[in-house]
Amino acid sequence: MTDVFTDRLQAWRDYCELPYPRIRYAVVGEVLRRHATALGERLRVLDVGGGDGRDSITLAQAGHEVTIVDPTAAWLDEAQRRAAEAGTRITTVVGGLDDLPDGTWDLVICHYVLRYRPADAADVAALAARVRSGGRLSLVDANPDGAVLGALLREGPAAALAELESDSTHTVTFDHDVRKVAPGDVETALDAEGLRVVGRYGHRIANDLRIADAATDDPSAYDALLRLELALCDREPFHRVGFAWQIVAERQQ
Repeated sequence: MTDVFTDRLQAWRDYCELPYPRIRYAVVGEVLRRHATALGERLRVLDVGGGDGRDSITLAQAGHEVTIVDPTAAWLDEAQRRAAEAGTRITTVVGGLDDLPDGTWDLVICHYVLRYRPADAADVAALAARVRSGGRLSLVDANPDGAVLGALLREGPAAALAELESDSTHTVTFDHDVRKVAPGDVETALDAEGLRVVGRYGHRIANDLRIADAATDDPSAYDALLRLELALCDREPFHRVGFAWQIVAERQQ
């Protein structure tokens, strides 16, 4: 049997070649690099729902011990293939948030997963329990506030108002309805688990505010746009209006 993720693997590969997903991974990669550097050398990294490993394989290349947990075996096969191409090794485990491996890690990653889960699933608590004392947890999901601005630019005020009032959204690449996850709710859950927020970031801030024109298709404009995205990603108020939010929290020692 296959599921929506297995069926959409090729569509995902094609999507990731576009400029704006590349910007997303470049910014996330830089944020993770900063926090991994702060934590030390040879970290144990757990990437929950890590799929094809685009967030964590670069950490393996940097010498960290990476374990990717994902419920879809085909995506883990893709992660192993990509790791081999990158000249590094990873460990993969078929599973999800309901059956995480035992133990604790220096850095736990869970990106674009909470949206697929019920709001009352206590997922933040499950992830926090895998973070060692002094370790960090990185969470990413689509930004409901950024979605309103995006709808306004693409479709106008009526679409923006509908987006503002909706509790769910639709992922085009995976053709799936998902719930919206507000960063404020996530921070409240992190605080309840004894984790302190040490970084707030936004992704695709400038990119998703641009009106499509000839410049958006110019490959030479990518480097300049990426430099701008990196400059904005952790600055107030810009990080609050991007396509996605990222929160990094630390377990108190």
